[in-house]
Amino acid sequence: MKRAKIKSLDAINKQVLRARINILMLVIFGLFLIIIIRLGYLQIVLGDTYQEQVENAQYVEINQSVPRGEIYDRNGNLLVGNSAEQAIYFTRHRNMSNFEIMDVAEELSSYLTMDTSSLSLRDKQDFIINNYPNELEQVMSEQVALLENGGISQNEFNEEAYEMIDEEFADSVLREEDLNIIAIYVEMASASELNPVIVKSEDVTEEEFASINEDLDQLTGITTGLDWERTYPYDDSLRTILGEVSTNEEGLPRELVEYYQALGYSRNDRVGKSYLEFQYEDVLRGKKPQVKYTTDKSGRIIGEETIEEGKAGDDLYLTIDIELQKELEEIAEHHLTGIRNLAEEIVEMDETRGDLDYTIIPEYIDTVQLVVQDPNNGDILAMVGKTINEDGDIVDYDYGTLTATYVPGSSIKGATVASGYQEDVFEVGEVVIDEPLYISSDQPRASFFNPDGREPVDDQRALMVSSNTYMFKVALGLLGLDYSQNMALPTDIDQAGYDLRNGLNQFGLGISTGIDLPNEATGLSPQLNATNLLNLAIGQYDTYTALQLSQYMSTFANDGKRVQQHLAKEVRGSNANDKGQVIRSYGTNVLNTIPITSEQLNQIQAGFYDVFNTHDQARDMYGTGWDAYHELEPKAAGKTGTAESFRDGDPVLNQTYLGYAPYDDPDMAFSIIFPTLPSTVPFFPAQYMGQDVVQKYYEIYYGQDEEPLHNYDASEFYQELEYGSY
Repeated sequence: MKRAKIKSLDAINKQVLRARINILMLVIFGLFLIIIIRLGYLQIVLGDTYQEQVENAQYVEINQSVPRGEIYDRNGNLLVGNSAEQAIYFTRHRNMSNFEIMDVAEELSSYLTMDTSSLSLRDKQDFIINNYPNELEQVMSEQVALLENGGISQNEFNEEAYEMIDEEFADSVLREEDLNIIAIYVEMASASELNPVIVKSEDVTEEEFASINEDLDQLTGITTGLDWERTYPYDDSLRTILGEVSTNEEGLPRELVEYYQALGYSRNDRVGKSYLEFQYEDVLRGKKPQVKYTTDKSGRIIGEETIEEGKAGDDLYLTIDIELQKELEEIAEHHLTGIRNLAEEIVEMDETRGDLDYTIIPEYIDTVQLVVQDPNNGDILAMVGKTINEDGDIVDYDYGTLTATYVPGSSIKGATVASGYQEDVFEVGEVVIDEPLYISSDQPRASFFNPDGREPVDDQRALMVSSNTYMFKVALGLLGLDYSQNMALPTDIDQAGYDLRNGLNQFGLGISTGIDLPNEATGLSPQLNATNLLNLAIGQYDTYTALQLSQYMSTFANDGKRVQQHLAKEVRGSNANDKGQVIRSYGTNVLNTIPITSEQLNQIQAGFYDVFNTHDQARDMYGTGWDAYHELEPKAAGKTGTAESFRDGDPVLNQTYLGYAPYDDPDMAFSIIFPTLPSTVPFFPAQYMGQDVVQKYYEIYYGQDEEPLHNYDASEFYQELEYGSY
């Protein structure tokens, strides 16, 4: 029998070692194979992507100030410009600590004097913590000892210091030089890496600018350049409508941060934050320069190259005629103060005579609004709002023309008549008896011109004399009812309410006009019942803006086409020496066409003509606007309105005056709102403002002679009030 061959221990160990080496080599080979495959994937598959990222990391779109586009009126008059001013910039290097920034601030403080009035207590506290340990120890000896012994952390110590250091202590410790350093540091610390921020741009002196320029190589990250501020050659005219731009300190406004960051903006970008500046931010904003930075291993900038120059924003040309705007502002102020003075004189006269039984509160006469537009293309030519503040000063309220809504009264009756046509309530020329209506338990409803009689009126005459009864019967017709004395009204009025409101909406009443401005109000449209439906038909329920009323009247002037209102006329490229090339134009946009026949449209237009121009001597009937408008040449047409309202519990009247001119070929339409005038008979004579508006338009656009503005005669008007004449 053979003996088994037994390996020695040494041989076994060598065999195990070789096996382990083989396994290790296999693992190493596998790892190398994985690395080679990974490198190949990165270089071949993702190589272009990573190369692009590397290239992009070297090119930075820096936040250096470039001028915004300017804003002009339709005739090329500058409304919003830019004023260049010298500025000091700071660019934060990569990996630059706040301590390093403080060192630069201390250096820069010997060159630059800052405004320190707005420094926060926290900024002062941080500076004291880092620079005045001895002074702190006097009031925080226990905490200082604990910090030195490791008993509390630096953060805990700081929190204690914030509690201990008040304004009085900070002011006793800090010198003017310290405050100057803090003010510089605060501006610099807000910078993100490789993105310049403005340290100072307001009131940089020639000496400061020159001395910093001389020593730029000694001031880490500091450069000089230009900044800009918005200028307004026409002062307060349209100031709110033109809008606001955020400041360097503000950057993105808090309420708009998410909106602008979603569009790729940085937090310290200056942006439009209201009205036109906000609406046309994409046009007016400039393009930042793109720079390639070279940095050393520590992240310090050692070189830079401008790859793409910055570019000023494009210029925005508006439909506004600033000459007309300024003239109409004067007219609005003249009539607002004139009517208020008239009320004061009437009250004074009545205190002596005691003949009047009216509540006349002059302080309620504090607002007027006016819009003038081209009815054919929607161009807004002027937006005027004036109000008298608590100090008795007249201030601009232009934005009220699109944000403030009022019950308009009879001025919207043209839309009511059109709704009656569309729903086959009445035919063109159909005669209706104007009479007091006795409906259920309501008080009698009657027309102002005919409070207790029976007068036959057709649609044209109903508009001329502002027949309430005709409009009430339109509303009843929408309910499928004919009038009968002491009739009851139905509870289900949903369809009729929809039909009437839809009829008003098609003229722009109660819906957006399409104006290119934010914050447009569309008015209040409360829940309707049958009684409210009757009130709605005569303009005594829903509320509208001056812009909506202007679009409504323009739709009739434009033969039934409702055109979108707009302020932007065109965008031009920025050109310092002349008008730039047209980049974009804003033309006519017809929103809808009113579905009525030309015969029906002509009938309403004829009624509007009669409102301003007709006196029927045989029936002793006047158009409600005849007094103020009948002498205009060329002739105008329009509609007046008076709505009952309340202010602080006192009865008042909203008066509206709408029109267009010339009557046979309109190129202007207007709306005027005088809210909360005294509730009197006759009404306060605010309609003469419309006369002056049209005359001024004729003067500017037709070359007519200048006419004097209407002046109010208290003695004459007092007699009319005394006898209740109309």
